[in-house]
Amino acid sequence: MTLRDQSWLRTFLDLGAHAQQGNISSRDIERQEDTVLRALEILQDHPGVVLADEVGMGKTFEALGVLAARAHVAPESRFLVITPGPDLNKKWTREIRRFIADAGGGRKVYGGLEPDAILDVGRLGDLLVEAPRRRVLIAPISLFLRGVRDDHADLLDLFCRYKRLPGPTRAAIFRRFRDGACQREPAETFFGKFNYAALEPHLAAAFTRTDGNEPTLDAAYAEHGNELFSADNKAGKILDLLDLARYRLARALLPTFDLLVVDEAHKLKNRETKRALSLSQALRQRFRNALFLTATPFQLGIDELRQVFALFSLAQTAPLDLRERAENLLTDIRDYQDAYAGFERDWGRVDPVLAAELGQHLERSPDLAQLPDNPALRPVALHLRRLIELKDTRIEPALRRWMVRSRRDDRFLYRDHRPRRLPVEGPAMIPFLAYERLIAELFDQKHPTHKAAVEINMVSSYSAAQRSEMLSDEKTAAIPSIERYRGLLRDILKNLSDERDSHPKLSHVLGDVLRAAEERGEKTLIFCARIQTLHELQRKLHDAWEDRLLDRWRHAYPDATHTDVFGERGEDRHARGRHALLQQRFHRTQDFLYFALRERYLQTLLDFEDWGERHLDAIVERAEPLLRQVRTGPTSAERINFCILKRVVERAAVDLRRERDPAWARDFADVIQRICDPRFIPHGYDLVKDELEESEDGHLTPTWNISREHAQLVVRSRPHLWTYFRGNMYGLPDERRIQLVERLARYLTARYVPFIADVIARAKSAGLAVDPVPSRELLDLVDDFWQSPVGRGYVVQLRQFLQYFHYELSEESQDKLLDGELLEGRFVRQTSDGEARERLRETFNTPLYPMVLIANEVMQEGLDLQRSCCRVIHHDLPWNPAQLEQRVGRVDRLGGRIHKLRDKDRDAKLEILYPLIQQTIDMRIHQVVRQREKWLEFLLGAPPDPQEYAEVNTPPPPLPTALADRLRIDLRPRVPS
Repeated sequence: MTLRDQSWLRTFLDLGAHAQQGNISSRDIERQEDTVLRALEILQDHPGVVLADEVGMGKTFEALGVLAARAHVAPESRFLVITPGPDLNKKWTREIRRFIADAGGGRKVYGGLEPDAILDVGRLGDLLVEAPRRRVLIAPISLFLRGVRDDHADLLDLFCRYKRLPGPTRAAIFRRFRDGACQREPAETFFGKFNYAALEPHLAAAFTRTDGNEPTLDAAYAEHGNELFSADNKAGKILDLLDLARYRLARALLPTFDLLVVDEAHKLKNRETKRALSLSQALRQRFRNALFLTATPFQLGIDELRQVFALFSLAQTAPLDLRERAENLLTDIRDYQDAYAGFERDWGRVDPVLAAELGQHLERSPDLAQLPDNPALRPVALHLRRLIELKDTRIEPALRRWMVRSRRDDRFLYRDHRPRRLPVEGPAMIPFLAYERLIAELFDQKHPTHKAAVEINMVSSYSAAQRSEMLSDEKTAAIPSIERYRGLLRDILKNLSDERDSHPKLSHVLGDVLRAAEERGEKTLIFCARIQTLHELQRKLHDAWEDRLLDRWRHAYPDATHTDVFGERGEDRHARGRHALLQQRFHRTQDFLYFALRERYLQTLLDFEDWGERHLDAIVERAEPLLRQVRTGPTSAERINFCILKRVVERAAVDLRRERDPAWARDFADVIQRICDPRFIPHGYDLVKDELEESEDGHLTPTWNISREHAQLVVRSRPHLWTYFRGNMYGLPDERRIQLVERLARYLTARYVPFIADVIARAKSAGLAVDPVPSRELLDLVDDFWQSPVGRGYVVQLRQFLQYFHYELSEESQDKLLDGELLEGRFVRQTSDGEARERLRETFNTPLYPMVLIANEVMQEGLDLQRSCCRVIHHDLPWNPAQLEQRVGRVDRLGGRIHKLRDKDRDAKLEILYPLIQQTIDMRIHQVVRQREKWLEFLLGAPPDPQEYAEVNTPPPPLPTALADRLRIDLRPRVPS
């Protein structure tokens, strides 16, 4: 492929097709185009390229752009995308479907692939069968490790056939293997897909030595015979040999892929892991080029780059000296690190006057060909000269041959990192000291533990400390000194269960989250590695939010208790408080309040204005015969049912105006047709019997009449909630509109949403009786509520929700959101609820509740959580700075809330909180992570900043701006001229 430019790329690729819906700037679209072009350029001369953009800058779309360009040039080419797991398979499938779908206005990102050319596979057999048939396959790396036991039996059967072993020998082998657990008759098909004839040509490649280096099952069997398969034959390593045969057989069956895309490639940094070995064995020489996606190509050390090159060496286009090149680059980087360490040490001795003098000298001699006259600056200048020489001639050119990385240069401006050092003094220190003393005693008695791991339990929460293995280890239970300290610690922790002795970190996080939610309406994403802490945080946040809600209720009922308002505390409640009773009234069809949260179609869909009020008597007269045609159950026959009344009056009003105003009727023909349909009165606007709207069914005729006053509630022109969303409600289909109105009505009255409390407080301040609450008067107050400052907040939130729902979600995702428990209005959710990551993603991305998501490691990669959140709390710190970046990257992404806020206010901040308990391992982890982060940032394109990573109270002066830019390693796709 020859060098291409943006004009060529845009002839078949429109990366900006979804830009408007995603709030993506034209500048970002151009950057993504440049990245695609640069990656294609690198792949012309090299076996692979690393797309290393910072988290949230669109690597997936860029990778698809590279894939599309290769597909455009070679229409018969095939592609394989390897993801970290099944959840990421779903994300990639969704993104590719979006990539090739109509984005509106006839625009597509790429139109060169058909949907049936793309497949998400989950098992090895499916991959092997579908690879020759499809152009794009998406597979989790775990696919190579799934179903291994069944595959082992298949492989053993194949081996026996390949060796033409007689039946008794085969039976003897299967009796020995895994103590006979895999015994069976000879199989008809293998891997659930293939017959023997299809696999026979490839068995030699699977079982015999081909390169003189790898061990093989055939060679081991020649040495050990049937005993190879005995459980006690450790020398044979039969399971490893079977795994190797499995991967080699897969390799023989797979076609050649034009491009192998590996998402979250840093997960393969350890070449000894099963996943890295399986990928290497199964895909060696089965792809021409590789595209690795990772924001953190190295995490704990630069040596991890060695594995990147090792994986690139598997490509058909890899040069023989690739690993030698990798070693040379690593040597150069170490030299660079040594030179920078020397510079940083000497820079720490420079005062602001000398720093300014160096800046002036650099203006005269940017490359320091001439050293400064001042002897105090010469050591610094010598280090800088070495750094510039290494950077310009070795480091940057070498990295640019393999890597493309864009970064947000302004993120240091809007990312507000907030380490909070939490003091623990006096009696509060006792549990921490006792915990450390128990650890010390274990070491004294020659029973060491992983000190850092157990220390993290205590700084996470008392619950995590109580449930740590250290407090239940039976191996040391018989040692009196250990058990004495252990018993003391158990007693201390047990007595700390009272609320007044809350853990210092939990207390700080609770207060911070509640303030953000209540005072600023901000969502918070909390990362917590200890499952016990996660549960305790969720429980305490639930309880604390209920207490905040109780304070709101007390605006109307000053002496109310928790039981008065909510019934008994807890999730499973039977005693009903004020909230439950009022909640019921908003949804009971025999109550005026039923009108409060339902859409009144004459105002929202038909622009009736005051026509109904001017013709009220005629409408009532028209409505009575319609009411007599209704058939319903006993309750609605004897008592006014406001749902039936509303539909009957709406039908009568539309009928009457259609007769008297034909021009109006033509303008609203579709809506009129629905309301005049015979199914409208019994089943509602969607004309379908379901649980969303009250569907009336029975054999009785209502005995009540429609009064003029009641009809006026339906036809009057005063605004209500849904008049703020009149018209087509963002183009949603009618059936979906009905779903939304009903679900959101339930959401607003949910237990943890303060809507009812706010309405009752407003009623009390307006002089309305609140004990008991009069429904008719409260209905008018609710209609007015949406124009109050508090009410407008709900309207804005609902508008944001509807925009997200319509523009950002697929129909499948919309269904999941509405049919699940996602609109129940829970204040806090957490990842161990058993709910799929995707469902949690959808609900947290809405502007509605939950306000807090407590996540463990499963949520820190591969999910977009940026739509409504720009706050992150690292409750438990990892040692790996890349994990911190991945966490923050869940909310700092293109089109995210923080970037929308910054479009309006350049001072808006993405808040990143680090609660650190003083004099504990928290402080050490934070210090280590910061030092590791320095090199992660610097080698990947950040300008060096000795101030930011200084470990002294008096930091050194800042580097001159020109010097910081001169030292910056530039991996951007297009280097400014």
